[in-house]
Amino acid sequence: ADEDDPLVSSGAQYFLDKVNTSGAWSYTSGAPEVVVAVIDTGIDLEHPDLQGQLWVNRGEVGGNGVDDDGNGFIDDVHGYDFV
Repeated sequence: ADEDDPLVSSGAQYFLDKVNTSGAWSYTSGAPEVVVAVIDTGIDLEHPDLQGQLWVNRGEVGGNGVDDDGNGFIDDVHGYDFV
């Protein structure tokens, strides 16, 4: 874990230990060619840790209410909310 992250050092992200992220991070800190899907209640797209890290559907124009890339999903710039 990033020891500079106040949410990690404060224990607020206690779940990271439950899934052994420190073990994973000691193996690799990621690769740009690897895409990971997040199934969650949502993420903060503006969070500093995520800047420049999120997958972007370059065929989509966000916020215009149109399925620009023709894949059946409107405004799916960073994925889609299937719930």
